[in-house]
Amino acid sequence: MRFGGSIDKIALLGGTGKLGRGLALRWCSKRQVIIGSRFRPKAEAATEEVRQLVREKRYADNIRGMLNREAAKEADLVIFCVGLGPALRLATRIRGALKDKLVLSPIVSMGHRGNLRTPKLNPPNSAAVKLAKALGQRSNVVSGLHTIPAFMLYSPDPLHDYSVVIYGEQPAKGIVMRLVNEIDGLHSLDGGPLEMSFLSEYATPLLLNLKKLNESRVHSVRYY
Repeated sequence: MRFGGSIDKIALLGGTGKLGRGLALRWCSKRQVIIGSRFRPKAEAATEEVRQLVREKRYADNIRGMLNREAAKEADLVIFCVGLGPALRLATRIRGALKDKLVLSPIVSMGHRGNLRTPKLNPPNSAAVKLAKALGQRSNVVSGLHTIPAFMLYSPDPLHDYSVVIYGEQPAKGIVMRLVNEIDGLHSLDGGPLEMSFLSEYATPLLLNLKKLNESRVHSVRYY
């Protein structure tokens, strides 16, 4: 499989939001990062925004902006930074560009009940398994990064011993875990096979609700 070698380039599909820009900011010192979008100007604008945050660093040029399909073709690791519906549609459109690529799903499918969050999928269904089925290459898909808030990633502040759970099969899972551990202050934990991803996906609405309902008493709700 292609990802058996080194991971030099990471593509963030639909990566113009805080999650994509945050991952670009955290990884660009060690890897080449491509921010993808449906619209090239939007990808380039997000790229320039991240570059400005590291403009005095030699690795500022490690960040580029491209169309999603172009980013997927060029990268070794592809991360879907959009919701489940858009991710499934995008996966179907560019499936050929993702053949034998390592794919990471941080997707959580959530709805609302009043001002609180609820999971949309019924256990043990998960967004990660749905994405893997859409791609037709289950062993290449890894799931993780569900529980770290995007605003914490896209921030000049350091992360302090934040743990995230990673699901999937080897060797793909091990590669992603090592890449996650490259981010200062972020640590990966093995959560088992991809089918267990629903545990973190369902925990995410709970953590968000706890944070909202206990804002005055809870500084940061996290797994560990």
